[in-house]
Amino acid sequence: MDKHILLIAFKYPPYAGVGGFRWSKLSRYLAEMGYKIHVVTVNWKASGGDTFLEEVQHSNITIHRIPSFYCHNFKYSRYKSSFTGRLKRVFRYGFLKVVDIIWYEDEAQFWGQHLLPFCKQLIKDNSITNVIATGHPFMANYWAARLKADIPEINLIQDFRDEWNDNPIRSFPLGQMAKKSLQHEIFALNNCDVVFAVSDGLMDLLSKKINTNIRKAVIPNGFDTHIYNKDATKRDFTFVYAGSLYAGREEPLEVFLKAVDAIEKTIPELKIKFYGSSPPNLKHKYAKLFNDGIVSAHPPVSPDQIHRFMHESFACLLFNARIYPFARSTKIYEYASLNRPTLCINYGGEIDALIKKHKLGISVNGDNVGQIKEEILKLYDIWQQDPGYEISPEGLKIYHYKNIAKEVEKYFK
Repeated sequence: MDKHILLIAFKYPPYAGVGGFRWSKLSRYLAEMGYKIHVVTVNWKASGGDTFLEEVQHSNITIHRIPSFYCHNFKYSRYKSSFTGRLKRVFRYGFLKVVDIIWYEDEAQFWGQHLLPFCKQLIKDNSITNVIATGHPFMANYWAARLKADIPEINLIQDFRDEWNDNPIRSFPLGQMAKKSLQHEIFALNNCDVVFAVSDGLMDLLSKKINTNIRKAVIPNGFDTHIYNKDATKRDFTFVYAGSLYAGREEPLEVFLKAVDAIEKTIPELKIKFYGSSPPNLKHKYAKLFNDGIVSAHPPVSPDQIHRFMHESFACLLFNARIYPFARSTKIYEYASLNRPTLCINYGGEIDALIKKHKLGISVNGDNVGQIKEEILKLYDIWQQDPGYEISPEGLKIYHYKNIAKEVEKYFK
């Protein structure tokens, strides 16, 4: 088996976001298994604490940073919560609206002009057989398929972390752009050897567009225990949420806060802390909860910090959008690895089944505000009896990134 792997990952450390997390872990464990990983990405400037750069510092990982034509560092820069910072965000929003008329698919739309010649030379110099491309941005997958068309003997694995053209909130200025994007997706899915998806539902969506004899595998996201501090502690009755509260999560979030507003007087110790991006009107709409110190919203923090906050909380929160029934948030695995009970507000689908199968906490339908109130009160009763309460997940080991890397290895040649 060829021990050299080419990984095409537009988002890779020090990219400061969840998009770089999956393959920072998988490339690290593959490197520890003896594979020499050649990562082709772009030149990211470190911003924020979520860079995971230390995870990919390994003698078997070589990172090649090439141009993309896109202003990716500008797009993902983090600005302070000041007047100047707000002005910068407004300017960026308007500027990117214009830029995205040209880059109407995604940031990697024109990356191929740099990517293809560089990868061809890399494959030739290192006799590489196995190539992995991960998206979003999905045009990285398209260019990888073009690479496969030019070098048919490579074993191309297309890894999809999200849906491409099936995203219900995605839109294009012109119908011709949408048609072109769909053509690119179909080409990428049918010009490869293997397709990975992070969930069964996502694989079902992708499979409808696959017309050739392609191997398919659900390779989920997971967790990595070595970065967590799991010292025993007595916990306050605090709920922690980590991540974005956009992309349809606003609906279950509002239902949850309505439930909290109705019962908060009966739970004087209750605290709810959000870490990540949140709707700007949240503090105004639920001013009383914020002013009374029951709810607080904070900017993103480093992985070490958020894992400590998760560990010190009594329970963790998860909100799944109605429009994404196939989604499995990466946070569910991290919460469970810390033995924290999860209160998940969702509308059925894979996250509901996952929580129930592995006993990860409480799954509540977002249309049932009464049950949400009941479950919060049940957790309060548990906390009063045992502030150090922990769950005992079942069968969670399969989601450790070390084991997921072994599953990935099965598809190498």
